[in-house]
Amino acid sequence: MMIKMIENKKLFEETNYTLLTTDLTDTCDLVPTLVLNEINAGPTWRFVFRNAVEEIEDLVGVSGDALCIAYTTRSGGFTARTISEATLDSTGYIKDKMTLYQIEVTIGDIVYMATRISDIAREDAVGLPLVRVSLQKMVQAISYKIDCDIRDLLVGCVDAGTNVASAATLGTLSYDDVVDAIAVLKNNGYWAEDGSYLLFVNASQEADLVKDTRFTDTARYSYANIPLGAAGGAGFNMPERGRYASCRVFVTDIPMAWGAVAYALVVVPPSNAGGPAAVMAWKRHLKTETWRDEQYGRDLWSLSTRYGLSCKFADAIYLISNC
Repeated sequence: MMIKMIENKKLFEETNYTLLTTDLTDTCDLVPTLVLNEINAGPTWRFVFRNAVEEIEDLVGVSGDALCIAYTTRSGGFTARTISEATLDSTGYIKDKMTLYQIEVTIGDIVYMATRISDIAREDAVGLPLVRVSLQKMVQAISYKIDCDIRDLLVGCVDAGTNVASAATLGTLSYDDVVDAIAVLKNNGYWAEDGSYLLFVNASQEADLVKDTRFTDTARYSYANIPLGAAGGAGFNMPERGRYASCRVFVTDIPMAWGAVAYALVVVPPSNAGGPAAVMAWKRHLKTETWRDEQYGRDLWSLSTRYGLSCKFADAIYLISNC
């Protein structure tokens, strides 16, 4: 009799299972998952190329989809003459006239992003900023498109005959490369007296500039600007606050390469007295629209813009290749 009781006790212990969390979720979700009410949007790009163009508002809200801009050359078609008193008395002064040119900025296709989110998605993800983050990413996509368009315009209209040179050391952007580029722009008549020249580089080229041994300031850069002190000779230091070789530096992670060949750009600022290197004409600033699609139980959003780009002075842009 005693033996049988012991056997029954052993059988009871073997079937006395522990209640685990899996028992609460395998058959029904009694232990729900808490979703943090935030979406980590991740990194975006650095948008810098709009600094290189003059933005014009004249077409916004008026008829027309093209803008004509008049300009003239450095001489304007005028050359000073000399004349003797006798010639003046017999023939008079020779009259010259100014030479005018024009460029036309034509508004391009609609640049847009659109999305839709169902009612069920918003009900099941209460607290998640689905709409806000979607709109943020849509704006970033449009901004990326604008920056790439301006980058391509600058590269495409640079004067390939005189305003392109390979880096002195292949694969490395140096102080000499930038200084030589500025010398060409000055010889073309573009003196950035009302603001620094604009230098557009990628992060690797920024690293080349910061490591240049001819500079002694250890606080090399902050954000997109590189405040360096330029060593002008043995024991001589001429500080250039907020600039590098008379340039304001813009660092971007948007690709700046033809295939495997990287390049940097030096551009005269839009505030230059002689006029900007390139212009951007707005027809429609960023426009947000939303509407209800009742039949499918969802909301839709769209962002759109219209603009046109044109080069004005190709010789105001210098491209340093192979860096």
